[in-house]
Amino acid sequence: MKHILSRTIIYFVIGILALLWLLPVLAALLVAFKTPQDFVSQKFYELPKSLGLITNLKDAMSQYKIQHHVLSSLFYSAIGAAAAILCASAAGYSIVRLRPRFNFALFLIIYSGTIFPFQMYLIPVYKFYNAIGLYDTRLGMVLIYSAICIPFALFVYRGFYTTIPRETEEAAKLDGCGPVRMLFYIFIPNSTAPTAVVALFQATWIWNDLLFGMVLTRKEEIRPVMVAVSSMMGFGGTSIPMLMSVVLAVSIPTIALFVFLRKYFISGMVMAASE
Repeated sequence: MKHILSRTIIYFVIGILALLWLLPVLAALLVAFKTPQDFVSQKFYELPKSLGLITNLKDAMSQYKIQHHVLSSLFYSAIGAAAAILCASAAGYSIVRLRPRFNFALFLIIYSGTIFPFQMYLIPVYKFYNAIGLYDTRLGMVLIYSAICIPFALFVYRGFYTTIPRETEEAAKLDGCGPVRMLFYIFIPNSTAPTAVVALFQATWIWNDLLFGMVLTRKEEIRPVMVAVSSMMGFGGTSIPMLMSVVLAVSIPTIALFVFLRKYFISGMVMAASE
């Protein structure tokens, strides 16, 4: 009886906390579906009289060209995360299996990129980009996003590659696999779970980045979507329903990525916790 009572209390408290966490989200969703007229005349918790989500998004696309920023962020997230996965997996394989001199020192040097705050990179990167012509270019954004994502990705791959049995590697060597074929035919195909973890975390971080996108870009067609969302409030007072509609729309890609990778993501997190 005591056990049932304690479980009931725990579930009740968890339910209350979940409701409190969901209330701001529900309020934001209600605002996103309202027209500007409904937003002014209604309480924030009241249901909209007419659905204004599509109209709000059309207005944002015509006034702020938000679709161009979305395409830029999709490009940066996909290419940046893919480049980080490729480079980090190769570096992790080299450090764990090829074991060059000072391999652990090399790992610490690369991983130190996660220790320092990103703000300390801004001025050097800004000056360097201006000097070599990478400022306000898509290539420059892809390079900085890839470089920022590599340290965490290397940490994940290095930990996973230590769990791959050496017998598998020895059998592949007997079949004539060299280091490059070993990486692409043995290690990367068996790295689905860590790759999903890295892809989800890094693509989401690139998509949500505001700092580098604001400092290293100027043209509207180059700037990522979060810079556009943050600057919408500066154009003569953007309507709140339009802003919340854009926020809701730009959240869909990261949510869809998590739903698509959830099985591999959960297995990767369980694997990391068990190590």
